Amino acid sequence: MADNEALFEVTSMFRTLIKRISQEWNKNGGRTLSFPQFKVLYMLNKLGPQRVSQLAEMLCITPAAVTGITDKLLAEGYVQRDRAESDRRVVVITLTDKGEVMIREAKDTQKKTIEMIFTMLPDEDIEHLRRIFAEMLFKMDHTD
Repeated sequence: MADNEALFEVTSMFRTLIKRISQEWNKNGGRTLSFPQFKVLYMLNKLGPQRVSQLAEMLCITPAAVTGITDKLLAEGYVQRDRAESDRRVVVITLTDKGEVMIREAKDTQKKTIEMIFTMLPDEDIEHLRRIFAEMLFKMDHTD
């Protein structure tokens, strides 16, 4: 295993990369949706209605942060918020038709940003990253 200094450096570089991706997102058309808003809409589009707690866990943010993000999405008509029938304390977020249109438009708009960031890597490296990230996330999710 790498020494602590190398691990710290990798962690720091990864945080910087994520921050720069978010900055590029905002610079290249993120005026309509912030990156966190996009991620919420993307997950709802991919997985269907989700509880606030599920979104928070998937996006590695707090339920309060999800509520703040979804408040803005709700005001724009991109999502709707409902209480679960079985437990009124549980809030379920659902993508609206308008939200589906917005996520398609945002994906089209941001395609250039994503391509610009990742075309600097060969396909083989992208596959290595996918494998490494999937393995790390799996192990983090399945270790107690």
